[in-house]
Amino acid sequence: MTRACRTLPATLAVLGLAGCHRAEPPLPPAHPHYVVGAPYEMSGVWQYPREDFGYRQTGLAVADPDQTPYITADGEQYDPQSLTGRHATLQLPAIVTVRNMENGREVTIRLNDRGPEERGRLVGLTPRVAALLGIGANPVQVEIIGHEAENEQLAEALPGGQHLDVSAAPVDQIRAESLDRPGSGGTVVAAPAGSVGTTDVSALMRDLPPDVRQGYVQGGMLWVDAGTFSTLRYAQVAAARTGGRVIPVRERGRALWRVHVGPFTNVAGADRALDQLLGDGMTGARIVVE
Repeated sequence: MTRACRTLPATLAVLGLAGCHRAEPPLPPAHPHYVVGAPYEMSGVWQYPREDFGYRQTGLAVADPDQTPYITADGEQYDPQSLTGRHATLQLPAIVTVRNMENGREVTIRLNDRGPEERGRLVGLTPRVAALLGIGANPVQVEIIGHEAENEQLAEALPGGQHLDVSAAPVDQIRAESLDRPGSGGTVVAAPAGSVGTTDVSALMRDLPPDVRQGYVQGGMLWVDAGTFSTLRYAQVAAARTGGRVIPVRERGRALWRVHVGPFTNVAGADRALDQLLGDGMTGARIVVE
């Protein structure tokens, strides 16, 4: 507030407040783009982003506590009424289904930012998504299964994605060269209409409808996953160290062993166990529901 504002007579102070208030600067324009990103630290835990078009995971959700407008990690403008969310490691944007495992409600959303900052939470949701699903700190399942094609299209079409850069290629013609005599020229053929640069990015990034579906009620117990190991002996050592148990699993055809600590009857107990494991150097520990 300026000096002139501070010296206004009391009778004019109320009228002067509006003029003394400094407006927030406008947000820069949205620029949606595809991003995976480098490893980063959040809330004392290192996160390692990667593409995963077959993602399925369980954990706990949290509604966004701060709804101040900002630009998300993939270049969108945050809207608390949109069907969007935050994830620590998945490629952005990513279309996923979120299911509340306690009541069976599920909805399709677009992940467009990193987070949530609260340790032990799998996904952050806008207030609208949380309300549609009836979520507080409920167990949820997040899956890309069923959205593989949409996510691959986002990766190929958005700026920053792993798509073929065709900006320098001729749009109206393609030269077919003989493999028997490379460099000798070839036949010019017309490129198929609409074959280059026709993906409608705005359609891919459209607002998703609030289509709430009633899925199955899965339930489950809270555990802390202390890590996944490719060698049984290492898993047994980790289990002895943490007081957990070894569970054999298969991922993409590989035999693996997970170490689970628990179960826990409430979120507070799982949070305490997670903090202890992270403090003991088990950096891959996370809360799951099984």
